[in-house]
Amino acid sequence: MNKKESLNWKKAAILGFYTFLLLLTVNYIFYLRMDKGLISSRSIFWSGLVVAFGYDALLNIKDKIKPGYKAPGS
Repeated sequence: MNKKESLNWKKAAILGFYTFLLLLTVNYIFYLRMDKGLISSRSIFWSGLVVAFGYDALLNIKDKIKPGYKAPGS
């Protein structure tokens, strides 16, 4: 993993973490109002992971499409 890919992963991990926080907050507020959860824990977990890995892949693909991209080791 080169420096750019590491930076992309850090950005994606932060976005995934904020996704977890947002979904947990919405779920908790709904729970306080209605006395039942809106979103299952499994959905919250997978949503955060999908956002993190998906955004990482998107950033890496976007960087590789840019003109002047040099593959690691070349």
